[in-house]
Amino acid sequence: MLSRLRKVVESVRARPLSAAERISAATHLLSSLEYLVRRSDRVPGGLNDWTHLRDHVPAGNGFTQGARDFIARENVTQAIHGSRALAAVVLIAPVRNNTVRMAANAYLAGSQIVIYHRHLFGTDGSDQVSFLVQAAAALGRAGGSESSRTAAVHFIGAQTVLSYGASGWAKLPGDAWRSGEALTKIMRTQTYGDELFFKRLEKHPTAARALCHTVLALECGFPLLLFKKGRFIDAGLVVMGGFHLANARLMGLSRFALAFSSTYPAVRALAKGTGEAK
Repeated sequence: MLSRLRKVVESVRARPLSAAERISAATHLLSSLEYLVRRSDRVPGGLNDWTHLRDHVPAGNGFTQGARDFIARENVTQAIHGSRALAAVVLIAPVRNNTVRMAANAYLAGSQIVIYHRHLFGTDGSDQVSFLVQAAAALGRAGGSESSRTAAVHFIGAQTVLSYGASGWAKLPGDAWRSGEALTKIMRTQTYGDELFFKRLEKHPTAARALCHTVLALECGFPLLLFKKGRFIDAGLVVMGGFHLANARLMGLSRFALAFSSTYPAVRALAKGTGEAK
C-alpha cells in the first residue's frame, strides 16, 4: 500500500501537468454529471429557464443569439454535457498520447465557454479554475515540447499563487475580516452557512476572530512559499487543501476543493523550479 502511494506521489511530481489536468478533468466530469441530473433548473420557471435567462446575456448579433438559442435546447445541452463527460474520462484515463490529451483538454475548455451562458446562475470559481487548467494544458500540449508543457505548468501554478494572494489582500481592507466578524456572518447565511458552526462561532468570538486572522494570514502569505526554492511548499499545500475541505463541509463548496487541488502539482513544480517530464 505504501509503495503504491509512493509511486503515485513520484508520478505526480514527475508529471505535474498530467496530474493537474486529470484532477481538473474530474471537476468537469462532476460538473457535467450534476447538470445532466438536475434538469429542474432548466425547466420553465427554473433558475436557468432560458426564456428568462437569455435576457441576462444579450448577444451582439443575430447569429450569436441563434447559436445560444440552439445550445439552450435541452437535447443539445445534454449532448454537450455528455460529450464533456467523455472527454473528461479520456483525460482521467492513463492515456499518454500528447495529441489525444491536447484535444480532450481543448474540448473541455472550449465547450465550457459554449455552455457557460446556459448555466449562468449556479457557476462559481471552481468553473473558472478548471477552465484555466484545461485551457493552459491544451496550449502547453499544442506546443508539442517539454518546454511548452513546462510553461503551462508554471502558468497554472502562478495563477493559483496569485489567486490565493489576491483573495487575502482583497479581504484586508474589510473591517469584518479584521474584526473577526466575517466568518460568523457567512455562517449565518442560508446559502453558504452552517447553523451549528454559526452558533459555536457566535458563542466563542475570540475563536471566530482567530479563524478570520488565520484565513487572512494563509491567503496573504501564500506567495511567500515560493521563496527558499519551495522549502515549505508541501506543508503549505496540505494546509490549503485542508482549508478547502473545511469549506466543502461547511459551505458546500465541494467542487472548489477538487478544482484548486488540481493546481497543486503545478504550484509545487513552480516553487521547486521543475516542469513536465517527457
